[in-house]
Amino acid sequence: MILWIESHSTWMIVVLAFGLSYIMAIIIFVVAVAVSRRPIASDLKATSPVMLTPLSVVAGLLIVFLSSHVWSNLDRANAYIAQEASAIRECLILADAFPDDIRTELGRSVKDYLHFVEVEDWPAMNESRASLRPLPSGLTDAVRTLLSFVTTQPGQQLAQQRAVVALEQALEARRGRIMLSQTVIAPIQWIVIFTLAALVLLTIAMVHIDRRATVAINLFIFSSAVAACLALLMVCDRPFAAGGNTVEPAALREISPE
Repeated sequence: MILWIESHSTWMIVVLAFGLSYIMAIIIFVVAVAVSRRPIASDLKATSPVMLTPLSVVAGLLIVFLSSHVWSNLDRANAYIAQEASAIRECLILADAFPDDIRTELGRSVKDYLHFVEVEDWPAMNESRASLRPLPSGLTDAVRTLLSFVTTQPGQQLAQQRAVVALEQALEARRGRIMLSQTVIAPIQWIVIFTLAALVLLTIAMVHIDRRATVAINLFIFSSAVAACLALLMVCDRPFAAGGNTVEPAALREISPE
């Protein structure tokens, strides 16, 4: 269900996160109203408000931990794309030191790779099915072209070595972004977040069980805070997915050779 929510646009994720949180609050409110008419309500009323402190602290620490992890993944996603684009650009610059046929072949291979990224690699990452097993077409051809070229000048030899290193860096950056595209918040972590949120809401309802208006207002406030945190996590959870805060290959499109 969480992956389905994260596949929508940012605003739809926000709406669904708030709706899910409010539904949980409404269920607890209805249960509290029903229980308030029973003798057990006086026992539940004796619940100390201090119980809210450890529950809130644990939930807050978990959300902070997951948020830092999610934002770190978003920064890494942009860094991988920038590294990949920079390495390919360096290879194209170094290609000026080679004969026209080698330079043309390198440009064609790079163009093929960028087309592969656009039509195959990126859609596969959006659907979390990208794999490192098949070698990317284009860059491997470029490496073979460079290694088969017999240099005749010291400058060409140095350019050849640096171009090969640049292509290796591009392949390493691609490997990093594909592995990152498969990283998500684990289902057990979502379960713990919802469990802690439900426990806090339940404790609020027990503390104010004899005051329906107070229960409703406090449940609304806390569920809104929970919804905001959930929306933030869901929007940024999968930077290469087809929903939320999605990272696009803009830097790679800019270096496509004419």
